[in-house]
Amino acid sequence: MNLNNCHNCVLRRRQKRNWPRVAALFLLVIMAAALPSLSACYLKGSGTPSGPDLTTPHPSRTDNRPLQIPTGHPLTEEEAALAAAAFDLPLETYDLLRPGGAVDLSRLEEVEIFRVVDGDTLIVMRDDRPVRLRLIGLDAPESYSHHDEKMRTHQGESVSRLVSAWLAGRTAYLQFDVEPADPYDRLLAYVWLDAHTMVNEVLVREGLVWQHRYPPNTRFNDYFEELEKTAKQEGRGIWGDGEKTLFGYDESNQRAGSGNDMKEKTIYLAGGCFWGVERYYQLLPAGILKTEAGYANGTGADPSYEEVCRGNTGFAETVRLVYDPGEISLTAILAHFFRIIDPTTRDHQGNDYGDQYRPGIYYTDENDFPVICDYLDARRKDYARPLVVEVLELVNFYPAEDWHQDYLLSNPSGYCHVNLSQADLPLEPHELPQGGAEPVHPGDSLDPHLFEGHLSGKTVAASFAGPSNEELREKLTDLQYKVTQENDTERPFANAYDQVFEPGLYVDVVSGEPLFSSRDKYDAGCGWPAFSRPVARGALVYRDDTSLWRKRVEVRSGGADSHLGHVFEDGPQASGGLRYCINSAALRFIPLPDMGSQGYGDWISEVLDPNS
Repeated sequence: MNLNNCHNCVLRRRQKRNWPRVAALFLLVIMAAALPSLSACYLKGSGTPSGPDLTTPHPSRTDNRPLQIPTGHPLTEEEAALAAAAFDLPLETYDLLRPGGAVDLSRLEEVEIFRVVDGDTLIVMRDDRPVRLRLIGLDAPESYSHHDEKMRTHQGESVSRLVSAWLAGRTAYLQFDVEPADPYDRLLAYVWLDAHTMVNEVLVREGLVWQHRYPPNTRFNDYFEELEKTAKQEGRGIWGDGEKTLFGYDESNQRAGSGNDMKEKTIYLAGGCFWGVERYYQLLPAGILKTEAGYANGTGADPSYEEVCRGNTGFAETVRLVYDPGEISLTAILAHFFRIIDPTTRDHQGNDYGDQYRPGIYYTDENDFPVICDYLDARRKDYARPLVVEVLELVNFYPAEDWHQDYLLSNPSGYCHVNLSQADLPLEPHELPQGGAEPVHPGDSLDPHLFEGHLSGKTVAASFAGPSNEELREKLTDLQYKVTQENDTERPFANAYDQVFEPGLYVDVVSGEPLFSSRDKYDAGCGWPAFSRPVARGALVYRDDTSLWRKRVEVRSGGADSHLGHVFEDGPQASGGLRYCINSAALRFIPLPDMGSQGYGDWISEVLDPNS
């Protein structure tokens, strides 16, 4: 679920941290002579730069000695902070080497870097929401944050600390490539700090990561390959021993008997007042090892109950569950969770109202994310209204005050919005459905006037000379082909456009025919892009779909006959009451600034705000 796409969360933007760069640089100069004696990292060699080539840094850079990252132990936080200060020294000459040169920041999306997960993954604040972001074109050694202990490396932890010291709290600008998100709903971007400093480039150039191609996002990979060769030659970063450096787990970090047979896992559940949620899980017959009431995914540190109740911290009352996956599965935990919440109400549960009572599932293991998405997708058909449970990686969690812990255990007659007697009841088969795509059985065509009677203005010509099936398989990704040609359904929340709201036009990924305008897009909380109307008459074809226990209306593109999704009658009444629930894989988004150059200039008026 949109991880990174917290569709209900109202997180406030953190104040930007003002890094004391002058002091850090001064300390760096003092430390330069002493660094060789440090056990954690050292600088070696000194050469005279000779111009804008890949073998030497820019002449204006005073630090011309490569930082090395040891394999036997991580950098301390202090060492990482001192070393990271050098990353901001001017290197404008790389604009002459980098494809495209300097970047125009006015064309990029501005965000704040909220937190660094590791050397290749960030959490950024996007529209006041924390979103997971993967840096394009590179991989970093695994840090101590990796859930599998065998994969953790000291080098990865050093890189994570360096990147965190360099980036956390700073303003950044996102440049996207062909695909703006991956299957785990992480943003995919090149991150810029200014017109000359690309984070992805610096990390490869300094030898903190290794370049890796992830088609189709390969705009800078040839350039990154050259930077990596130079980093290896100069022994920078993790290449301190040349190309002998290995990327795997540290032998010294293995534990006897470690593996995938984890005895404990943790999940965080927000389901209204944490008293009742905590007590319910304590009453389950098996599997729950530990519970703790607290506050999750807000801004600020260690909030009090009173501060959270004021509703301006963004924290949700949350219960931390530690469980034995051999005794109770995550799916079973989620099934019990759905027993005690209303997953269709945003800001209240039971008699409690406010943002702090929103329903949410917060995970720390990335492997839990698809399990959660599949479960919510499978339960969606059980509710007449859209599900609004937010699913996010855990950003932060602070234990609540002592008097909140085990509250109903100590006060059995205290307030509880949960029916605790249900904890003794075994789960029913319908509570443990199998996730996966819902089938589509196209039926009779329906009169478009039933859905588009309120539309006026432009029409879309429904004529398209389609490519052959073989050509489509070459042109489309597997998911795009399955959705548009085989009536498949992508996962909710883990898709490209669910949380994209910038101005532009959405067209058929097969034919390019206009389908929807960003002007009519809204956040329905369903996990897929939602629109209140098509961009014009003739854009869509409507068909009966009787594949599930309830009757649905399928929508297809008028020209290419691509399966797009469904239309429901639970949309905003002010916009006609319809919700077009569309697969991102069936769409291609054209940003407003690019519409003219891509041949969609006639549709700009359908994207612009008519009142502006």
